[in-house]
This record gives sequence, C-alpha cells and structure tokens, in this order.
Amino acid sequence: MNGDTRPITTDDRARPPGVPLLAKAALHVKLRPHLMKKKSASQSAFPNARVLIGLFIFLAFLLGLAIFFNASAQVNSDAGFAQRNPLVWLEQKVTASDGMANSYFGSAAALIGSTALIGADGDNSFQGAAYLFTKSNGSWNEGQKLTASDGLPGDEFGYRVVLADNTLLVGAFTATVGGNASQGAAYVFTESNGTWSESQKLTASDGGLFDNFGASVALDGSTLVVGANGATVGGNAAQGAVYVFTESNGTWTQTQKLTADDGAAYDNFGLSVALKGSTILVGSPAATIGTNAGQGALYVFTESNGTWSQTQKLTASDGAANDSFGESVALDGNTALIGAFNAFINGHQWQGAAYFFTESNDSWSEGQKLTANDGTTGANFGNALALEGSTALIGSDASTVGGNTYQGKAYLFTESGGNWSQSDTFIASDGAVDDYFGAALAWDGATALISTPHPTIGGNTWQGAAYFYEQSPTSTPTPTPTPSATPTVTPTVTPRPTPTPRPRPTSRPRPTPR
Repeated sequence: MNGDTRPITTDDRARPPGVPLLAKAALHVKLRPHLMKKKSASQSAFPNARVLIGLFIFLAFLLGLAIFFNASAQVNSDAGFAQRNPLVWLEQKVTASDGMANSYFGSAAALIGSTALIGADGDNSFQGAAYLFTKSNGSWNEGQKLTASDGLPGDEFGYRVVLADNTLLVGAFTATVGGNASQGAAYVFTESNGTWSESQKLTASDGGLFDNFGASVALDGSTLVVGANGATVGGNAAQGAVYVFTESNGTWTQTQKLTADDGAAYDNFGLSVALKGSTILVGSPAATIGTNAGQGALYVFTESNGTWSQTQKLTASDGAANDSFGESVALDGNTALIGAFNAFINGHQWQGAAYFFTESNDSWSEGQKLTANDGTTGANFGNALALEGSTALIGSDASTVGGNTYQGKAYLFTESGGNWSQSDTFIASDGAVDDYFGAALAWDGATALISTPHPTIGGNTWQGAAYFYEQSPTSTPTPTPTPSATPTVTPTVTPRPTPTPRPRPTSRPRPTPR
C-alpha cells in the first residue's frame, strides 16, 4: 500500500494541535476532513390461506436469494462483475479496545497478509498511537498497541503508517524536534517472536520548523522514504523534500535528500510517496503547472549505483487549477495510480479522479482516467489509493450516502484486457454523517481495510473505527452489526444521529516559518 481549493469560511475546522498539514500561500483551500488539519386481514377476505402462505414463503425465498447475491454488506456490484456474485463480501468492524474521544482511530491503514496496522493519531491528546491487528480463524483481533518511547501530546504519531514483513514505520509529522515545532519524526519498529519493539527514531539531518517530516512514509526492503512537505528549500517555504534512508545491520541511515528540480514555494512536494525497487514516486499536489495554480504534479526518481535522480515529472493531460494531482499515489510494478481528489468532473466541483501511468523503457506514460460512476460534488474521490495487480481500491471519503453528508465510500476497480472498470462500491453498514469512511485504506488483492476516523463509539465522539472486507463462498449468516472482532454480514444501513463534528483540517495554510 500504501490521501484543494475554495475560499476559507466559517465552515473550516481547526485541528486541535493547531498546526495544519498542507502549507499554501494562497487563501484558497478545501479541507480534507479525514486528516482534519476534520431508515390481519380477515379470513373472509382471503379464502385460500394456504395458497397465500405458500406464495409468501416463495417470495421470502426469492428475497433471501436477492440478499445473498447482493453482497449485503453494502458492497454494490456492477453487472460487469457478475462472475463474483457467488462470493459474498463479509464486513468486520474493529475499534480500539481502549479508544477514547478524539482518538481518530483510522487516521492511517496498512495491511500485509494476516497482519494489519491502524493509526490513531489523536490518541492521548494527539500524542498518537498505532494498533496491530492479526487474523486468526477468520477473525481480525486487536494485538499490540504501539506508541513512541519519547512521545508527547501533539506529536500525531500514527498519522501515516507502512507495514512490511518484520518492519513497520510510523510517522509523527508534528513532533517537536530540538525545539522545532512540527519538524516531525518517524519511528521504526521491528518484530521478533511475535512482539514489536521500537528500534529507531528517524529525523531529518537538516530538519527545521514546520517541516512535517513524517507526512508520508514508504518502505521496501532495505530502503525507506519519508516525506517532509513543509520543508523550506533554497528559501522557498513549504517547497517540500523527501528523505531516503537505507538499512545495514539493523541500523537505518539517511543517505539522500530529494527535491524537485523545478520546485517552488508551497508546492508541498512529499505530501505523498510510493516506493518499489529502484523507483520512488513523490506527489507535489500544490504545484503550479503553466498558469494553473494547485494543479499538481508527481515526480519520478530512479536509483542507479546507490544514487537517486529525478528522471521525469508527470502531470495530468487534462489537468486544471486546484486539481491536487499527486495528493495520493500507489505503485505496483510498472503501474502507478495517482489521485487528484479535487478534480472537476462533469460539472461537479471537487468530485475527484485518479490517473493511471505505466512505465515502458524507463518512460512513464499516462493511461486511463478513473472516476466514480455515481460521483458527486465534493466527494474527494482519490483521497486515498491502493493498487494490487489488476485491482485498485480508491477512497472517496466525503461522499454523501443516503442523505448522510461526508459518510464516505470506497470503490474497487478491476482490469481486463487493458481496461479498468468499477466493479464494487464499499459502504459501511452502520455509517453516519461525517464519518469519512475511506479516509485511509489498504488492499492486498483479497482483503480490503477501510478506515473511518470520525465515528462516535460508545458515546466517544471521533473515536474512529475501521472495517475489514473479505469475500467468502459460505452462506450468509443472519446480519448482526457489531463493533466487536467477530466478522458478520452487514445489515441494511440505518442512519443514526451524530453530534456536530469538529474534525481536523488538512489542506489549509499554515504559518510560514520565521
């Protein structure tokens, strides 16, 4: 695996720690709320009761079949995906056992095999935490809770996470380092005999005030990268940078700092990163392209003989001002998927889109553009991405569902014959207003992990939750929604009232370092 414009109004919401993520010079921002920097008749009338009873039973049987084949966990299949209909998506909702108000459990998500990692960057007054879950006998169960050994309130440990076989990395982008507020840090944990332990704290060798080191993280083998989208470069505030670390004998060492060769102030280079083998992709969603402010770009870096060099700059062929292309990125082999969650689609402002690029002979070319078939204004399609082989999972965390604004959705796309098409739509069975389902997600080709950091749990506002979706050929049990770790097939959504949200802002200006 491995998430902007309108005038600021009184609807904009302030993140409690006070330091927003996306730095911009202009006073035009559209918030990404998930980061929040945010329904007897009488016998004489029916002489043949036995016939009617038989008819009723037959209709009930048909209804049961319809429920079974409609993947009742609120996962809607397109006709083109009929071959999967014998399989039913099972939904399991998980929450933190010690979760409290404002924990924002679900701020980040990662998944590999039978292990999942879920961030909760609001835990303990925004000191932050990350929770490990493991799958056993078909059920996902909470395991170890990770925190930084030197964590402090406001660090937001768990804002971003990445998970490998026996190594994981957690970003804490607002951590104070050496007196520099929001310089940021990232923590490496390693696993031994089933226990995860903090092994190293990473910081930038030249880190400074409001750098946001840890705003994005990626890990592959003995290389990891950390984005610092707020870094000042050559006097350009918030131009952004990315730091490369390599591991030798269990120790990680910074080996290179990457910047865009044409970077400018407030580009926010490093807000998203992806890493695979000898390729690093870096999003710069606020970059100006031509005269289009905030159109966004993505930079390709390749490694040769231990040195990383910029080899290409990617932009959308139909890009427009404030699209935020590069807000999110996923990479699998020679295929990249790049989110532009603010893209204007068919008259819908901020509906969002995602673009495929493929590499051939060391050159990346734009391919298909994806949009939601039910997309609407402000849906944020493309705020989070995951790509695995011929399948892609895309978040749309501000989507309206059945009248519930900002409830959120996620979409599964599949590839056949070189063409990608929407195959499923995931909706939380118990979703509500302002949940932002799809704020973060992970996908391994069989299991989807989709987080929603705003739900009220047991009276705790913005405690947060996450949902696992897996396909099973087994019969569908009686739907029983539950926040426990027992997987169930999801019942029909029943909107529930929620308090007025106070989510944290993301894409809004932050003070220029002085």
